[in-house]
Amino acid sequence: QREIQGILKALRNLDRKNQKSGKGHTAGEVVATAGEILGQDEDANFERDSATDDTRVRTAISWLEEAQLLSREENQVRVFPSSLRVDSVAEARDKLAKRRLPQDYRAKLLAIARALIEADPDEGISTDELVGVSGLTPEDVRQAMFHLADLGIASNDTALTAFVHVGAPRPSRKRLSEAAALEVALIEALQEAAPDMQVGEASTLHLRLVTQRLKDAGHAQALPEQVWRILRSIARDERNEGSGRGSLGLRRADSETVRVTLRRSWKMLAETALRRQSAAERLLDHLLGCLPPNIRGTDLLAETTLGKLMQALKDDLALKAKVADPEKLAKLLDLALLWLHDQEVVRLNRGLTVFRPAMTIHLGEGRRGFLKADFEPLELHYEDQVRQVHVMGVFAQRALSAMAEALRLTMDYFRLGQDDFLRRWLPNKEQGLACQTTAESWRSIVESLNQNQQDIVTNEESDNTLVLAGPGSGKTRVLVHRIAYLLRVRRENPKGIIALAYNRHAAVEIRRRLRELVGDDARGVLVYTCHGLAMRLVGASFSNRAERLDDDAFQEVMREAVALLRGDGLPPEELDEHRTRLLAGFRWILVDEYQDVDEEQYELIAALAGRTLPDEDDKLSLFAVGDDDQNIYAFAGASVRFIRRFEADYQAKPMYLTENYRSTAHIIAAANTTVEPAAERMKAGHPIRIDRERAKIPAGGDWEALDPVARGRVQMLDTPADPFAQAQAAMAELQRLSILTPNWDWSACAVIAREWKYLE
Repeated sequence: QREIQGILKALRNLDRKNQKSGKGHTAGEVVATAGEILGQDEDANFERDSATDDTRVRTAISWLEEAQLLSREENQVRVFPSSLRVDSVAEARDKLAKRRLPQDYRAKLLAIARALIEADPDEGISTDELVGVSGLTPEDVRQAMFHLADLGIASNDTALTAFVHVGAPRPSRKRLSEAAALEVALIEALQEAAPDMQVGEASTLHLRLVTQRLKDAGHAQALPEQVWRILRSIARDERNEGSGRGSLGLRRADSETVRVTLRRSWKMLAETALRRQSAAERLLDHLLGCLPPNIRGTDLLAETTLGKLMQALKDDLALKAKVADPEKLAKLLDLALLWLHDQEVVRLNRGLTVFRPAMTIHLGEGRRGFLKADFEPLELHYEDQVRQVHVMGVFAQRALSAMAEALRLTMDYFRLGQDDFLRRWLPNKEQGLACQTTAESWRSIVESLNQNQQDIVTNEESDNTLVLAGPGSGKTRVLVHRIAYLLRVRRENPKGIIALAYNRHAAVEIRRRLRELVGDDARGVLVYTCHGLAMRLVGASFSNRAERLDDDAFQEVMREAVALLRGDGLPPEELDEHRTRLLAGFRWILVDEYQDVDEEQYELIAALAGRTLPDEDDKLSLFAVGDDDQNIYAFAGASVRFIRRFEADYQAKPMYLTENYRSTAHIIAAANTTVEPAAERMKAGHPIRIDRERAKIPAGGDWEALDPVARGRVQMLDTPADPFAQAQAAMAELQRLSILTPNWDWSACAVIAREWKYLE
């Protein structure tokens, strides 16, 4: 349901952006491809899978149409007979006969010319119809129109519109200049890093390292996401010039590394990119020239045709000298237009219907969403599929031991009603049948926990959860099992989950536990410290300057990341899209040891979660685990006030984790007695207690029998306020205890003081 609602919201975003132009657009009409619709999925509600995205988007649109929220028409790009430069089919045939063309292709061009001549002058003819009469593909029809123009038979008046920016804070000309400069610098950086790399060889590129290098070279606004977009444009270059392979081969290893294969020499790669940039500059000049004089603003609609754009390239003598072949020039036109669109210099509107298979969608009036009632038929279908998978699991298990029994199960499946079948073959498994995971996985993720922990891990009542946990209660375990629950039971996309730990050691521990629990399903889940996440967002790396690092450097990165997430300095109309690109599909944030966050970390988490965003649907779900009774990093700026504000900040449901698995009952009782009078406690009324399995062992543990003096109780030794006397008292007590047990281990002891000088 969330995915289908996300598609509806994306369509409404496109409609809203199109209406800003004030002309050339019918309100409620959207012409877009599946990819363009997903590009407007600002909350990343739609789980991406390149193999199935197009089909699932079209399926979602079908269900939205079923709910009467929209109607869909097949899109048609129209060509009008006014483009003709000949009066008859015979004249067209004569012009074609003068050129050396393959006989089959000449016949197809003549078929297109005949269709244009015979078409209704007012209605024109669609490119789909031209595909039908010629037998060419949609892309070949576009090339055929360029050939007909070159032969003097027709001018290519296929309409194209694009949104451009003039007189705005970041006009299109400035965007082009920044994108071109960044691309040149990136190519230089790649070549300098691997100057001897030969065609066909591959190497690993670390996006954050190359982004930091670009920042150091003066491109202060460079981001990993921008670098990736430019790499994809370079990878398309040679493919669009007819060789079938891009200038680079790209394979994304993970969120921060890319495997890059060189497909042509560095020199040719750089020359091709510059040629594409030159073409893009000419096309932008033409689009800006299509606007009324002295107009200013963002998303201004420029209207033209492919023929006029091609003429703009032909009029550039320097460019025409480099690309004389009309077919190659037409492909360069495609390449340059898509580069302008992908680098957000312009936003193609009707032009996308020329380059990509688009749909025409008419949105219904009103703002009703795709409701649970609309989704119910599909939900029942999915529930039945899940049950079928569980039944197949039982069938396979029975077949391994007794095939006859498996065959009886099969017969009963088709003979009995559903309830009778389930009672016979899957008794007492009602809850398991609804889970999108195996019984073994459910047991390891959920049933291995105590009841409090289970309630927290499986909580579905609130998007935001604050877990107030005592010491030794399994805080990190609950966080790891919650991630596993999202992956295995909720089937959430691992790339939409990010876990934040206080330090690198804790981050490594979370990764290790998660891998042990769900194996390869954990791939894609991001686990960072707050500083690590900030560096990833802004593309910062300190790997080559560790000797010059200080706290100020990290604080600056944190401030830059927060400003980036908030979109400081961007016009309001670009904020949503900017945030979407940065978050890259994040949906769930899980924070360990929340009581240890300081002001800057709190601001980063708040900006990441979208705490101040007006639309609830735009916010990420936040799951935080912390202990309001401890604040041991106050000296480093951490403050317990942030965990106290959590409930109000995020309308979170507080849950409690108070079973202690670490300490003896005497230690727990002493701790409860000590902390109970503290003001503003959030766990007041929820005292820490020993876990159920150890409840009946002696309150002092093993020491109750071993130590005749303290019997495992917490002791307070009264000593003078002298470090030497205190040290002597501590060592005397530890030495006394060491004599009482044969397996004494000094590494299991700790002496804690207020300051280091007392320990010297």
